[in-house]
Amino acid sequence: MPPQPSDAEVLAQVEALAEDMLELLSASVRQAGESGWEDRGTGLYAEWFARRGWPVVRQPIVATGLADGEPRAEWRENLIAWFRGRRGRPCMVVNGHLDVVPAGDEQAWTHPPYAGVRAGGRVYGRGSVDMKGGIAAGLYALAALEDLGVEPDIDVAVELVVAEETTGVGTRAAALEVPDPVAALILEPTGGAIVPISTSLQFFTVDVTGRSAHTSAPWRGVDAFERLIWVREALVELGRKRGEGYRHPLFADVPTAIPFAIGTASAGNWRAAVPDHATMSGRIGVAPGESVEAVRGEFQRVLDQVAATDDWLRAHPPIVRWDGEGRTGWETPVEHELIVALRNAQRTCMGAERLTGFTAGSDAAFFGAAGVPTAVFGPGEVVRAHSPDEFVEEDAVVQAAGVLALALRDLTGRDLTGRDLPGRRA
Repeated sequence: MPPQPSDAEVLAQVEALAEDMLELLSASVRQAGESGWEDRGTGLYAEWFARRGWPVVRQPIVATGLADGEPRAEWRENLIAWFRGRRGRPCMVVNGHLDVVPAGDEQAWTHPPYAGVRAGGRVYGRGSVDMKGGIAAGLYALAALEDLGVEPDIDVAVELVVAEETTGVGTRAAALEVPDPVAALILEPTGGAIVPISTSLQFFTVDVTGRSAHTSAPWRGVDAFERLIWVREALVELGRKRGEGYRHPLFADVPTAIPFAIGTASAGNWRAAVPDHATMSGRIGVAPGESVEAVRGEFQRVLDQVAATDDWLRAHPPIVRWDGEGRTGWETPVEHELIVALRNAQRTCMGAERLTGFTAGSDAAFFGAAGVPTAVFGPGEVVRAHSPDEFVEEDAVVQAAGVLALALRDLTGRDLTGRDLPGRRA
């Protein structure tokens, strides 16, 4: 078995590929692949894999039986590429999502959101940080290893999936092709920190009904908006208590690791009428090891308690709709080989290791909830996602590729279940 390339050789090869990496990133932003329209960008990546000679499965989601209700399902597909081929060995997944959120008001952008502008050491545009920068770093980390002749003793599947920003159907569908990975590395933006733990969330909508009346005699009606406010206050208190009840050192820098928030609210349909309907939608956090069903139960008990305080609500209780299946929190021990390899690589590239927790939902929850050792790592700050003038620093993308390349070099000689594979040193 040929010797592994040194740290210096790996990082030099990443640097040699840096310009190609950043050009791929810029080109991928120009594809404007909003959720539902990911097919605008799959061809770019499929061509990249073809030039590398990596076998690719183009997986139409409509053929998986999981796409009911998905818009444009017949046009959307996952790409699953096999680094240096598929050999039936223990498999590690490197996962990224193809879809981006809509650009919103384009007048709020300094550069057009889908121009992929490179300026001032940054790549601008929707999806640049979430998460095409991470995809570019992951692809070129593997490309650098291939160029240096690294022959992995495990299979490495690169999953580029649809619908992460909406339903998560892409990663669920990819599991039909790669059913039992021994580890998963998710390329979401983490500011270059290693994420071995993530809380997750359940989205919800609460509807409250009332009785309409002319606002000259509001006492003849029942104000649904007022009662929605009562519900909101009770749920905010539930969120506060839950946040105080869960603590973890990797979330020490945030007020709560399981945030509760309301994103939208509306009531009524005429300013001169007491509103007979009010609704709000938001998210409630889910801690690692906590079931989504248990969280739903707590939520429902609060609704029942509020309803019990009011004659109208007792007869017309608030109704909750669970938006999606919910995602489970997860944790990978920091001593696991996956995390150790990333920590070692980070120290080499950045001088120190940095670990943190994640409060954002992501497809990592699919793997973590299934007991698959999982880590999230990628360039750029997640707070820049979903906002005007989204960008990622070019140096951060190249540095992340270096960390990933070193970590993947060290991981490919193990099956990540604690056993060394033959022919490789630990």
